[in-house]
Amino acid sequence: MWRSFQLKGQAGFTLVELLIVIAIAAILASLAAPSFTSLMNDTRQGSAQSQLLADLNRARSEAIKRNARVLVCNTTDGAACSALTNWSTGWLVCFDVDGDNNCDSTSATDPNPVVLRGALHSSLTLTASATPVRYNPNGTQGGGGGVTLSLAGSWDGAQTKTLAVSATGNISR
Repeated sequence: MWRSFQLKGQAGFTLVELLIVIAIAAILASLAAPSFTSLMNDTRQGSAQSQLLADLNRARSEAIKRNARVLVCNTTDGAACSALTNWSTGWLVCFDVDGDNNCDSTSATDPNPVVLRGALHSSLTLTASATPVRYNPNGTQGGGGGVTLSLAGSWDGAQTKTLAVSATGNISR
């Protein structure tokens, strides 16, 4: 006994149906893009703030551990501190044993700089109320007082994030 099989039509999508689905996906993607850009900018800002906080904590720790003065300052050339209060070009952590607010030369036991960070993304601006941030061997800022670092974004709705380093060396957000 043979059974006869019939094809009832082909299964699949037509070209028109496929184009409609692609058009709907494109519309949804264009609606989601602005929020994704905002998310990326906020994440970039938060990451820069966390990196700066970690470097400040490391500088304080190094000052206490090595019983030496340590600086956190902005840099334009990646080797020396700059007197500018705009830190968007990057910053470094270095030893300043002689207390002249400049990085000392590299030695076998104390490589300088300890940490070097490159320029921030063009949408971010980092400014300091004073430069450099100094940590004395006891972990304090000393008589220089506190320093406030402000990280601002250039996009709509960006909030400025601040880090405050007190005269005692404590860091707060």
